[in-house]
Amino acid sequence: MADQSLGKRIQFGIWSDGPVPAEELELRLKEHGQQAMILTADRDTLVDCFVVLTRNRPTAAQRAVLTRLANRATVTIAAERSGPAPEEPGGWPRDVTLEWNGQISELTTLAADLMNLVRPTGPVFSRLPKLQPIDEPLPGTDVAASREVLVETLSGEVRPRVVPVARALWNELRENRKAVSRTDYSLRRLAGWAAEPGSRAFVNVRLSRREDLTSSLTRPVSLTHVMGDPQTRPLVMLLGEPSAGKSLQLRYYDAFAALRHLELRSDAEQVPPTFYVALADQPARPNISLDWLRQRWGATVDVGRWCDFGVFLEDGGTVLLDGLNEGGVRGLEPEQWMSQWRDVIQELFERGAGKVVVSCRTRDQAVQMNVPRDREPTKVTILPLSREEIIAIATEREVGMARRLDRAFTRDPGLIELYSSPVRLQSYLGSGAPWVATTSTRLFGVELSAAIVREWSHDVPQRKPIPGRQASTLETIAQSNRDPWPVLETIPLIRGLGQLAKELSLPASPNGKARLAMSPGDAGEFLARAIRQVDDRPVTPQEALETAKDLHVLWLDQDKIRFTHPSVQHLFAAIGCTLEELAGLAEQERERALQDGADPAPAAPPSYAHHRYDELFQFAAQRRGVEVPDRLLAVDPVLAARVFIAIGRDVPDDAIRDRIVASLRAQLDKIFVPPVRAGILAALGDLGWSLPAAGEGGRGATMLVPGRRWTLGRPADPATDERNVHSEARDIELAPFRIARFPVSNAEYATFVEDGGYEDQSLWPPEGWEWRTRQRAQQKFVAGWQRRQARLQRDHPARTIQLLREGKATPAGAAALVRFAKMTEGEMFAYARALQEQPLTAPRFWQRKPLRNRLQPVVGVSWFEANAFCAWLSRRIGAVVRLPSESEWEAACLHSWGVTGTTEIDDKLVPGFANTRDRQWSATTPIGAFATLSQARRNLAVEMLGNVFEWVFDYYSPGDHNRRIVKGGSWRHDNWRAHPAYRGRGDVDSQNEDLGFRYVIAEGLA
Repeated sequence: MADQSLGKRIQFGIWSDGPVPAEELELRLKEHGQQAMILTADRDTLVDCFVVLTRNRPTAAQRAVLTRLANRATVTIAAERSGPAPEEPGGWPRDVTLEWNGQISELTTLAADLMNLVRPTGPVFSRLPKLQPIDEPLPGTDVAASREVLVETLSGEVRPRVVPVARALWNELRENRKAVSRTDYSLRRLAGWAAEPGSRAFVNVRLSRREDLTSSLTRPVSLTHVMGDPQTRPLVMLLGEPSAGKSLQLRYYDAFAALRHLELRSDAEQVPPTFYVALADQPARPNISLDWLRQRWGATVDVGRWCDFGVFLEDGGTVLLDGLNEGGVRGLEPEQWMSQWRDVIQELFERGAGKVVVSCRTRDQAVQMNVPRDREPTKVTILPLSREEIIAIATEREVGMARRLDRAFTRDPGLIELYSSPVRLQSYLGSGAPWVATTSTRLFGVELSAAIVREWSHDVPQRKPIPGRQASTLETIAQSNRDPWPVLETIPLIRGLGQLAKELSLPASPNGKARLAMSPGDAGEFLARAIRQVDDRPVTPQEALETAKDLHVLWLDQDKIRFTHPSVQHLFAAIGCTLEELAGLAEQERERALQDGADPAPAAPPSYAHHRYDELFQFAAQRRGVEVPDRLLAVDPVLAARVFIAIGRDVPDDAIRDRIVASLRAQLDKIFVPPVRAGILAALGDLGWSLPAAGEGGRGATMLVPGRRWTLGRPADPATDERNVHSEARDIELAPFRIARFPVSNAEYATFVEDGGYEDQSLWPPEGWEWRTRQRAQQKFVAGWQRRQARLQRDHPARTIQLLREGKATPAGAAALVRFAKMTEGEMFAYARALQEQPLTAPRFWQRKPLRNRLQPVVGVSWFEANAFCAWLSRRIGAVVRLPSESEWEAACLHSWGVTGTTEIDDKLVPGFANTRDRQWSATTPIGAFATLSQARRNLAVEMLGNVFEWVFDYYSPGDHNRRIVKGGSWRHDNWRAHPAYRGRGDVDSQNEDLGFRYVIAEGLA
């Protein structure tokens, strides 16, 4: 099987039916630094991207050449006048088709579109063969009419791009029958993927692995790569935000594993490598057990003729569990639901399972899934689509829409986040809209309108549930930038779907379970009845149900009717609920949370205060405006804040916002439970509220530390050698000084960035400016890494093995050390170039969503950046501003806890006193979440322990000017480091995601 992965540089191979277009396109690509070459029939070269320029329909001989060359490429792009699809006469295999009018002058634009499609991170499209059902054999086309021929085609030397499959065989593979052999099972999985609507895109998304520090910054890390890594642990957690594409990732890996099994061409019967299970298929009364998984297996495989579930596990099969966050809508608490599944996963491993992959929303993981044998899982997170990926995917679908998105993102970068979800992007691209939607509700409305117009024009029997007048109006609206929802909500079918979604989404009783799905008969009757309540024209249950399915709102899954996606269900439920029903639901959820205790799940990142119906409320607010947050304010101010923000940027009245802020601030003065405060503060930050800041003349921004004698540090303790990293015990007299009550927040630091702090050389010391502008950065970076590598190699691998045995390194961390020990100088320079292509203009993690709330502490700042900020603030307020010394920092920390000596503070540091690793939160908390009542009432410094390490001025060791002291512990480290005497260290150019600072303001003018 030919290697079809991308190389380090993009390479374009060009074929044309005339020499001039190929030469001109080659020239334009090379002008932009791209590798490009012209391919001919006798030039059998492997290329990353095969581009075909045609002015005329290819001849049969040319199609044969194109098919052979296409099968030697990673991605194939056809640039042509509107031509035949690959499966039509005159067609040939390609991934993407772009329109080209044949004019040489248009090749500059075409070159730009090609570079948008194939970014340095690679194409975003599925690399699996497309099984194409064919009704009639095409001249010159080999059609797979039997399983044997299909397997032979799929397992050839070169993986095919498109495989024509006889309609009879296709229907047989798609029938709801049980697999009777290994080949049958694999073919059915592959055919199921080919039938998946999103199978040709949204696959090669970027995954991040925190522990893999030496992985390439440009090549995407896919689930396939993760599963093929020998260092990957038995349990893999696939995390991502709602609509990030978690299910599609698992389905893709399931199909990829099926293809690899077919490619092995083994005559022996083998168990399938993967078994995909959607946890959404759990019944309303959950049955969380190995028996339920066995039942699901038995519904897929004929265990009497082939392989039972026990054999699958014993032979090391991989189980893919999709949707660990599905428990909430079934009335089970997340901790209960996930704990029970953790026990089932442990049992899977005990029965022999080789790997288990579990998908879950990032914010919803409520318990640690440390199995088997209490081992932490390998965690990978699906990153949101970047701007480049969005444009690439849009270009593949329709170049005009891609260009509109590109222009809209330039005008309003905030829209990138809206379209960074594959599901929402798919909605926009499927609509064909000539304008760009600015809210998720509007975006889904555009897609739904397009589907209605399409069905109305093509499908006469479906006209009863969709009156012609509304369909005609929607067709007119589609050509303008108007909101379609006022018309959509008058359509009886849409209103009926709103009632159905409400019935399936909301619990039947307080603390009860939601139904989630219905039988086709019940769903059809319910929908027809709901339509008849608003429209007197007769509609049969079958008509209503089939129309909703044709609009891709409902679908039949495992003999149950469901909405096509949870987001679609929540959108229609928002349409179906009255304002009072929304308020009642919010009250139920609030009471449910209070009954369960105010402390949310320990693994839930505190910046994402949320509950199971967040999306429903936000859709309702986007449809109805400020009346929704206004009504919710009396029930749940944090929820009111979130749905207010969801309305968008064009809220006409700030009065609601001001009332929400006032209500949240009143709660903040009374509540001192850290997780609850974190939710309140996150909401305040999202609403634009700021902490007092010295640069803005805010009262309460600093704390006066009195002049006196302080007992600092801690003596060494031979019993805890590994923890003897404290400042020395000492009594010291300090003059009074003022220190910031808060670590510098994102909001405060943003003022420095916006004021040109990164461009003003006078704020930076010479070595700091050299570092910021990357002068000689690559050489210094590599030299530093080579020194570290030399130290590692002196006792490698013995030291790595020792770290593993002592539990001081994870297997993945040890693997990273092994890779680091073997890195060549060239690989180090390549990594350095990827890191340091541009001068710094902001902190390293400035755009990382879990860390960017305006009330979270700024992180990813080096010692140089912290000092430049101090110089800027000093100039702004006319007083000397600097980093504190270590002694000043320790004294201020003790004063904030009401003590004068280090030994006195230990009794005050009760469990949970700070955001440290024992909390198991995967982000910083908004500043003040862990403030005590005394600190808040007396205007003392807060959170000097935990959350983020803070730079101080002092050298870590005499003579080492490249390393400074950091204090206070952080969310990523054990709580013993969150102690005033603990002395950490950091290179002056370190930009860690748990590293911030606060400042001292000297008395008197500068």
